Amino acid sequence: MCDLELERTSQTVLDLADHMNRLREDAVTFRDSFATGDRGYFSPTEDEQVTHLWVSYHQARNALLQVIDSIRSSVGEPTQETAGEFLAAYAASVVLVDAARTLRDLFGDDVIVRRKLNESFDLFGIAEGSFDAVQMSLTNFSNAIGIKRGNRFFDEHLTDLHKLADTNETYQKLLGVIDFIGEKTRVEHRSYIRARARDRTKHVVDKVIQSGLVRAVYAIQEWGGRVVGRVSTSLSHVPRIPLGICDGIRGLIQPGDVFVTRKTYAATNYFLPGYWPHAVFYIGGDEVVEAQADGVRRRTLDSPFSNDAIVVIRPKLDKLLCAEAVSRATSHVGKPYDFDFDFTRGDRLVCTEVVYRSLEGLGGTQFVLSRRAGRETLSAEDLLRMAISGERFEQVAVFCPDHDEGLLVGAEMDRILRATVACD
Repeated sequence: MCDLELERTSQTVLDLADHMNRLREDAVTFRDSFATGDRGYFSPTEDEQVTHLWVSYHQARNALLQVIDSIRSSVGEPTQETAGEFLAAYAASVVLVDAARTLRDLFGDDVIVRRKLNESFDLFGIAEGSFDAVQMSLTNFSNAIGIKRGNRFFDEHLTDLHKLADTNETYQKLLGVIDFIGEKTRVEHRSYIRARARDRTKHVVDKVIQSGLVRAVYAIQEWGGRVVGRVSTSLSHVPRIPLGICDGIRGLIQPGDVFVTRKTYAATNYFLPGYWPHAVFYIGGDEVVEAQADGVRRRTLDSPFSNDAIVVIRPKLDKLLCAEAVSRATSHVGKPYDFDFDFTRGDRLVCTEVVYRSLEGLGGTQFVLSRRAGRETLSAEDLLRMAISGERFEQVAVFCPDHDEGLLVGAEMDRILRATVACD
């Protein structure tokens, strides 16, 4: 990894560690405040709270898996030359394990909460039995061996890692995360056997086998807490828009346009609603402003083009207002990603919130937020529904190889959108 990419990846891990800590605090508050034991079910408000907690956890978990997988793919086995990458991957895996164990400690013995978290959340692609699946990953034999190897590598190279951290503040913070929660990954053999037996008595294995979703699963192996994440449900597939289609799109786009994209096999599709889950704001030239797990960044067009399908829509604004929207979009660069999907705050943004905060109020543009998982949100498909109806956006082009191999405009584009965008 280049230095800049590693710095951004390390900061993403720190942001996710903070997010998981906030989720822990929210989970404790939730556990202490509800009284389902007396009535045996959740109130509507409690149901929203626990749904939001669970979806937000899955968002963060998936992002950590992506971080670890990208490091594994980039550098392979840990060496002294890749100590920075090791620190980021090991810290990410420690955060993953700690978060899963926190959920187990808080809710593992609560029949009502456990039953709720094992429900399917179809809108976000979370399968039935997912709580038990996460807990089984903690007592999976391969994972347990991998954690032990990771701990050993960390201990054997601790002096060198501290020397490295002395030269970089971000590495110091990663070590702080590891020092704070790392001991929780050090489970004695006897404790592991007891935990494994306890989970088996709850018939977790049967529930996992019966679940039909291809999940993002992980196994912590030699990478010192490295997690082999199935960030893509097809490991051989590399998403990429064909070169000719990219050239066609370049000839059509204008500053202020919005890309809406899809990766066919990406696990990230499963935690955002709809066939089209992701939005990117085009600012002109070869640049976009896009919120991903590493935060809101200026990126090249290669980012939206590294997908399997893409839509271009255009706000119904004149060039001056589009220029103002571009200025707004760039003002958000550098902010962290909002894994909590809270549109009421502007210091952390999700992908569609970049579009929302860039265009809201310009030329009378207004967005109606929809309540999902306990939060008022705007999905990428909400934007496409506006383009289909001709409200605030117009259709520019679509490439959707599931339906057609060409770049479509006009009536053919409208047909594809109506076939793929879910009814509101």
